[in-house]
Amino acid sequence: MRALCFTVLVVGLVTVASPPAWAQEPDTLSAAQRAGVALARLGGGQRVRIRASRVGLVEGWVVSSSPNLVMLRTDGSRIEVPAPGVDSLWVRGGSHAGRGALIGGAVAVAGIGLLAAALSGAEGFSAAAVPGAVVVGGAGGALVGALIGAAFPRWQLRVP
Repeated sequence: MRALCFTVLVVGLVTVASPPAWAQEPDTLSAAQRAGVALARLGGGQRVRIRASRVGLVEGWVVSSSPNLVMLRTDGSRIEVPAPGVDSLWVRGGSHAGRGALIGGAVAVAGIGLLAAALSGAEGFSAAAVPGAVVVGGAGGALVGALIGAAFPRWQLRVP
């Protein structure tokens, strides 16, 4: 019975540990090949920022992409960027609305809590209204924070 448990333990450990170990293998692709893989994964209409040796920093929408070349539409013109010249590739991926909602809600709740603590000794202060004020104020702060965060795009680095 002890040998069976040990065997199951070793097999389970090898099964769980193998994929992370494979992920640690050295990258054999060159910089141009990595750029080509990233360019091939781009979809039409996707917003990107590319810094390339021939064209400098370009921001635009993907018209077409392949492992060798990406064509971008920028303010009325089209630019072709070859994969070997790509120094960095940034893809627009969402916004900071979630983070803004967390920060806005936390700041509003903390502010209302501090205000309630300051007014607790004042005449006419009702402690029963504090939980409702915290909920409404927190929701309002979260909404304002989400709107502010949504105004700022989040860029994700794909190359290098």
